[in-house]
Amino acid sequence: MDVDSVPGRTTLGVTTLLAVSSQSSGIQSGLPQVSYVKAIDVWMGTCTAFVFCALLEFTFVNYMWRKVVPIETASARDINGGVKQDQLPGRKIAIEIPNSNMRMARRIDEYSRLCFPIAFAMFNLMYWSYYLR
Repeated sequence: MDVDSVPGRTTLGVTTLLAVSSQSSGIQSGLPQVSYVKAIDVWMGTCTAFVFCALLEFTFVNYMWRKVVPIETASARDINGGVKQDQLPGRKIAIEIPNSNMRMARRIDEYSRLCFPIAFAMFNLMYWSYYLR
């Protein structure tokens, strides 16, 4: 999903987090209480961490995407036609232009789209190789 699709990404992230949490609770209720960490605890904890990190990444990227860079005007005359410069001090105005924050946000988002699946695949390799031996 694109950086601009805030409602969709937020809904998907929160719904996924709630689903993982609900699944974890359901599984835990059917298992006996033990004092050690079970394989399902590691699996569900890591899945929850991945979903939560994806939400954090989106929050950061969305903040960077929407951050407006203030540009100082050259003079007060640029703001208000016939007024002398000493009557109106230079002001800062906020305009939305594609800026370095937007490029950085898009780069982080694209990088995350590659890194999250690779990291999850690596976790799967380690998890299954450990618990299936």
